[in-house]
Amino acid sequence: MKKTVGFLVASLFMALFLGVAYAKNPYPETLDDGNLVLVDAHMGVANYADLSSAEVYEYAPPDYQIAIHVVRIMFSDDYYRQHKTYIDGPYTVSKPGSMLFRYNWDDKSISVYSKRQEEWKKWDINRDNTHADGEPFIPCTAEAAFAAAYGIRFFDDTEGYSPVLRRTRRVIPESFYERMGI
Repeated sequence: MKKTVGFLVASLFMALFLGVAYAKNPYPETLDDGNLVLVDAHMGVANYADLSSAEVYEYAPPDYQIAIHVVRIMFSDDYYRQHKTYIDGPYTVSKPGSMLFRYNWDDKSISVYSKRQEEWKKWDINRDNTHADGEPFIPCTAEAAFAAAYGIRFFDDTEGYSPVLRRTRRVIPESFYERMGI
């Protein structure tokens, strides 16, 4: 009896884990014929990097500086409640904002310019950038800007340590590169 209950409990947890692990992203991966690439989404709001807007400000290898526009999309909650996805649903587009990044190719580091504080902030690859921190979109947005400007990956398979997961993980998931077609 204990073995049967244990097996059922283990099976239930495995089914829940697999269901969460393989759940399809409810947000469109790209919009505008692939020009807008999803860099972050949460609770019906998504940020998309506008690949056509990437502008190189500095090219001095190993140092680079690139700006890119980010478009915020508000998806319909009503559509999501009916379809359990935002894909093919209605949305509104906000005015794009611009982000400016500094890159160092040799140490695979980036900094983002804070207009509000008028200073550069180094982004830490060994930190979990969550929505509570307000910066989960930075690594993918920086990667999109670099790839749009030069046609190559900046971070590629670079790993950082996740304090939450207590293990190393890729800074940029391979699925993001697939989404961008690089």
